[in-house]
Amino acid sequence: MSEERVVEKIRKLTEKRKTEKVEQFLHDKDIEVVKAAIAGLGIIQDEMAFNLLSKLIDHENPEIRKAAIVAFANTGTAQAKTFLQLLLSKETDTSVKEVASKVLQEFKIK
Repeated sequence: MSEERVVEKIRKLTEKRKTEKVEQFLHDKDIEVVKAAIAGLGIIQDEMAFNLLSKLIDHENPEIRKAAIVAFANTGTAQAKTFLQLLLSKETDTSVKEVASKVLQEFKIK
């Protein structure tokens, strides 16, 4: 299946709030598919999605960490803000720190 079709499938699963189904795409070889799944989890915002995103923030790949930070911030919870502040204090990758800093500046608790 092409990347575009997979991303569209993730979008539809996100609309239906199917966290477990979206989670399956977190292990895809295509980083764009993984990033789409991460974005979907940030939209779904249930407890399982929150927990998955909190684990992805420590992923070895900086691109995945950045996507997880943005999605995590979309949850708009005080817990997410605290988590992101902690991440910012310990992150070593400058590009990831920049993303974390930017989302914290724009963070709005819902």
